[in-house]
Amino acid sequence: MAAGDAGAFVLNIISSVFIISVNKRLMGSPPNFNFRYVVTLNALHYITTSIWTRVAKVIGLAKQEESSKAPAHVPLSSVVLFTTVSNASIISLNTSLMLNSITLYQIAKLGIIPCTCCVEYLLYGRVFTSKMVLAIVVTLMGVGLVSINELNYSDSTLGVFVALCSVVSSSGQQLLVRHLQLKHNVSAGQLLGVVAPAQGASLLLLSPVLDKLSTGGYVTDYEWTQGAMVCMALSCSAAVLVNVSQFLVLGRFTAVTYQVLGHAKTVCVLVVGYVFFGGVITGQQLLGMVMAIAGMMAYSRASQSAPAAKPAAQEKPAGESSLEDLLQKNKANNV
Repeated sequence: MAAGDAGAFVLNIISSVFIISVNKRLMGSPPNFNFRYVVTLNALHYITTSIWTRVAKVIGLAKQEESSKAPAHVPLSSVVLFTTVSNASIISLNTSLMLNSITLYQIAKLGIIPCTCCVEYLLYGRVFTSKMVLAIVVTLMGVGLVSINELNYSDSTLGVFVALCSVVSSSGQQLLVRHLQLKHNVSAGQLLGVVAPAQGASLLLLSPVLDKLSTGGYVTDYEWTQGAMVCMALSCSAAVLVNVSQFLVLGRFTAVTYQVLGHAKTVCVLVVGYVFFGGVITGQQLLGMVMAIAGMMAYSRASQSAPAAKPAAQEKPAGESSLEDLLQKNKANNV
């Protein structure tokens, strides 16, 4: 299980860093490929993911225990709720990446942690120990030191507003992934197989209107080149890995844990930015990276030692009993 947890996190980090780099290349202004149709891009991501989930079942890549279960049932209301929140998250994130610098895009994501903490505290009564709070603060300070000097003050007001919207919607989306898996007793792959087609179809329907509003044109107006097509194929392929790994990670951990440990992606993204787009890593930024990594490690240790760190028991579906509950009831009856 520990190896599986580590593997899911590593896959999520690598695929996330890769897709951010590819999307920045695809959507960036010339000499990049200037593909500005964000909603269409997101629709293609989820359509590709939907196709992959079905192909995986056919060729036997899906877990054997999942194939023996009854088909996953997630109520339509839950699918609509998740699709709405997730679409808002993915559109705002990619729009922020298109309008803003990579640094502002990453700095805005720092706000997801306090936002998620507040929601988990208010809805699930989750308790954060002093060690966990301190580790979160150290992580945020470290990433802030890495990023703050690179902040592009020419970013537009619209870009900043979109970045704020991405914070709220992304927090809600990450919380819903874990909540729906626990509530409806479905695996990460089963939930992804249910919601991905809905997201792909809804984004495809919305893309002509939303892309027209944001770019003034339609995707059919775009002049494709060989490089742009290769970049699009890489982006869609990476999206499959990002979606699968994210559902796996959020099904195993809380949204706050995902965000804290996921800031390894911030450090990796900035390093990739330096390597491919030039720049020098200053002593302050190096210190920030060390602080961020130390904070992530400290949070991991603190969350493991905190008995109230996981709210999973509070999210147990009504009418269902755990094995431990059944054993206790049987013991009481025998006495």
